[in-house]
Amino acid sequence: MSNKQAEVRRLPLINEGARKKRAQKKYSLPVIGHFADRSVEFKSILEAEQVTGINYSLIFEACIGKIFKAKNVHWEFKKGNHYIKYKAFYINAQESYSRLGGFNG
Repeated sequence: MSNKQAEVRRLPLINEGARKKRAQKKYSLPVIGHFADRSVEFKSILEAEQVTGINYSLIFEACIGKIFKAKNVHWEFKKGNHYIKYKAFYINAQESYSRLGGFNG
């Protein structure tokens, strides 16, 4: 295998659906990661994924409060309108969820 092919294979394979999902506006919002010894601000969730290696969807879910932290890192949106918008959407979705039984019954 030549070096050119090895270079290409190191990059992740992204199909069209994943490319569309990554292009959504919510993944380009600025976030702050609170690591054990310091806090770091990132320009977007996708940039944070590249630097830290933590999946972008885990970072987003930690920002909105769906999960407590992603890979032992606390995440939050840099405060602004997007913070209010996504946090409110998640809270409303959680309150309107009306399933009484578990998933199997």
